[in-house]
Amino acid sequence: MKRLPRTSLASAMLVWLVPLLPMLHAGCSGDSNTNPTTGSSSGTAGAGGEGGSMGGAGGIGGDGGGGGSAGAGGSSECPACPPSFKCRYGSCIPELGSCMSFDDCPGDSYCDANGECIPYGVPADVVNDPTCQKENNPNGVKPVVQCSWEKPADAADPTINSTSIYTAPIVAELNIDKDPGKIQPSIIVTTFENVSGTRVGTLRVFDGRTCEEQMRTGGLDEPTDENRPAYGTQWAIGDLDGDVAGGGHPEIVGLHRTSGVGNDVPLELYALTIDSSGAKPALKRLWYGRTCSPNGDTPVTFASNLGNYGPGIWDLDDDGKPEVVIDQMVFDAQGCLLSVYADTFYLGHGVMSTIADVDLDMKPDLVRYDRIASWDTATTEWVDKPYFTASAAHKHGHVAVVDLGAYSTIAGQPLPNKLPEVVVVSAESTTFNPNTTGTIRAQTLDGTIVFGPIELHHDVGTPGGHGGPPTAADFDGDGQVEFAAAANQYYTVYDPDCVAALGGASPAERPGGTCIRAPGMENLPDGVLWARLSQDFSSSGTGSSVFDFDGDGNAEAVYGDECFVRVYSGKTGEVIFSASARSGTGFELPVVADVDGDFATEIVVARASGPACPASDPLFPESMGSSVMGGFAILRDPEDRWASSRPIWNQHAYSITHVTDDARIPRSSEVLPNWTQPGLNNFRQNTQGNLGLLNVADLTAVFTDLGTLCGGVAGLATLKARVCNRGTNPVQDGVTVDFLAGDTLQTSVLACTAVTTKLLLPGECEDIECTGDLPGVGDVFVVVDPAGTIADCHPGNNEGAGILQLCPK
Repeated sequence: MKRLPRTSLASAMLVWLVPLLPMLHAGCSGDSNTNPTTGSSSGTAGAGGEGGSMGGAGGIGGDGGGGGSAGAGGSSECPACPPSFKCRYGSCIPELGSCMSFDDCPGDSYCDANGECIPYGVPADVVNDPTCQKENNPNGVKPVVQCSWEKPADAADPTINSTSIYTAPIVAELNIDKDPGKIQPSIIVTTFENVSGTRVGTLRVFDGRTCEEQMRTGGLDEPTDENRPAYGTQWAIGDLDGDVAGGGHPEIVGLHRTSGVGNDVPLELYALTIDSSGAKPALKRLWYGRTCSPNGDTPVTFASNLGNYGPGIWDLDDDGKPEVVIDQMVFDAQGCLLSVYADTFYLGHGVMSTIADVDLDMKPDLVRYDRIASWDTATTEWVDKPYFTASAAHKHGHVAVVDLGAYSTIAGQPLPNKLPEVVVVSAESTTFNPNTTGTIRAQTLDGTIVFGPIELHHDVGTPGGHGGPPTAADFDGDGQVEFAAAANQYYTVYDPDCVAALGGASPAERPGGTCIRAPGMENLPDGVLWARLSQDFSSSGTGSSVFDFDGDGNAEAVYGDECFVRVYSGKTGEVIFSASARSGTGFELPVVADVDGDFATEIVVARASGPACPASDPLFPESMGSSVMGGFAILRDPEDRWASSRPIWNQHAYSITHVTDDARIPRSSEVLPNWTQPGLNNFRQNTQGNLGLLNVADLTAVFTDLGTLCGGVAGLATLKARVCNRGTNPVQDGVTVDFLAGDTLQTSVLACTAVTTKLLLPGECEDIECTGDLPGVGDVFVVVDPAGTIADCHPGNNEGAGILQLCPK
């Protein structure tokens, strides 16, 4: 379960070691200053004081200097620097050589405008390289397996056969370790044994770093049916009780079985909380969804007994206490039913509605295929919006909310506006039958259909299938949004610009929109940008997701059919990566997020037993093969070149702005409409959050106590160093730092190892230490991130000089 190293040790991040000698960074002339510049305890930024004549050592990476700044104390020149040191920027620094780029400089130093290597912190405001960016990756995504889970490690585990997954893997920081200095997301799924008629679900929680199981509940060893999740429930995660900000845990909400035998038993809503009071964290039922009354509570059951759908979490009344929404029903944070509506029976399961302030009146709206309604906080009911007119054309289906162009208008609102449209994928009938053909359409807020409905793309003589929940993003980079859906035979991106009658022009509502089809796609039907063969004849209802992996502005599609998970070029549909991942194809989708808190992006892929599949993907023959038919896998770029992502994907109907990175649910008045935000206007796509699109870290280290080492200490010695992040992307805790001793770095042997314990933001540092056995002769080195698991901005500047070179002669 160990993540794959990015590089070998030979190319690992070797760090320069700098001795903190009494004269390092000391000002060499001017009066002594009694008010030195002092760094923070976290080591943010720089050198300390540059004060009086040899009177005080300036700190490195956050230590306070013994003297004041050169400007305050007198001349910035340093006439009395010791041998092998020189004066630069008012400080005595070691001779580190000349340079043409940062990669030419050793360790914790940078290349200044004069072509000299200067330690970070000299001058004091130089604490990182603000130009650090990942290169745009023209070769696309080429993932490897970071870690995976196939089944319980204990052969005697009663849930050993509960491994199939029909749920979208949900990613969230559950704060299981209760350490605010760490970001350590978990992955939440339902597993089950795929035996028709007796599918019993097990809720499992996994460590996103290692794929090791952290908690579980339900399963065949659970004596109470009411604690067993529906085998295909889609989960939602959010802070229902408001304790996350104070170090608590978010809650998990989904569907559970009631008493009975087999699959055909009623389902109810339930919430689970994390009890971390004992030696090990445990999942405990918080509440059942119910009608609450002074005369007694009554459980609320649903029309579907299969449960391959689920809830979402939003704050509807702006009181800071979220509500749970499933279809049209609303439950409060304690599980009491607030609105009474019959749920929709759709394909043997249900529909997943979404909530968004579509008319920008600062109040959240229920958005369905046939309805837009606002929440009345007084009556706790949905009130239909007067501008929407329902008709028979508004067939059942799953929705996405996105701004497709200047289509929607509302009387009394000025033009131009920022109103969105609703994309709907509708099966031919609400009855499960993959041998039918569904449709896709786009409709305005008043219900006017402005695209389609057109049949889900399929070959003549082959049914198109039901169609999966839609995604939306700018796939072709023309500045306008397209939308996509899976079906029986094809994964397809639909584009309102691709209409023959337009003669190559874009619709007036979509200025700048283009329809440039790839070779071989020229004769596709109106409305289709591209379509690629897939295989989902079992349900034809699978979801998909979107992400801009290379940061070029064109979204890539991520979709898993019965046999393979694929990443498609948004422009052409070309398969740029494929891996074997068998699936029974419920409503699940691959999830793109930072699943391990390393500020890089991964893909979580669910697996299940399914039909026969070819050994390799016919669309991508070099695909990663696997015979595993259960569990899940985390895929990553081996060099972490993908654009950064958030550490959360909290529910199936995910649209970024409705949840914080730590799973808190914003008040409704604080939720920014996704489609109005720069760089967004998407649905079921993840983003960078507060991170830069292509930011990258730059790890360095510096010795913080070198005096005795310069004398050639032999035997046990405490080795101390300061690890710094000089890049633009944060670095998670747990970075390995090796201290080595020997004549050369290549022949050195390990003396001891330490690890960082906190998150390092750009410019921040942490002091670490360990005890090692030194021979008393030769050199001492330090190596940060020896396995090369963290992408680095300047790998060339990390080969460090040894003590023999750096100690004063």
